[in-house]
Amino acid sequence: MVGIGAFWGTRVLEIVKKNDRKGLLWKTIKLTPTRKANAKKRLKRVWQNEAVLRACTKRQLDSNSSAESSSTAAST
Repeated sequence: MVGIGAFWGTRVLEIVKKNDRKGLLWKTIKLTPTRKANAKKRLKRVWQNEAVLRACTKRQLDSNSSAESSSTAAST
């Protein structure tokens, strides 16, 4: 039997704050619609940044491999 608080975790956001003492302080805050929308926007920006970095890395690897193949072809 599932209790009333079965979906409690979906309405709560855990954040980490710096603590005056050593270590980190985990704080639980209520997840309001505004906070949820802001978190989605932030996550979307992170995904976009990761996609750009992957594309740049792939392009750099492709240009390095083509430069290496052309230099080996020229030396033979």
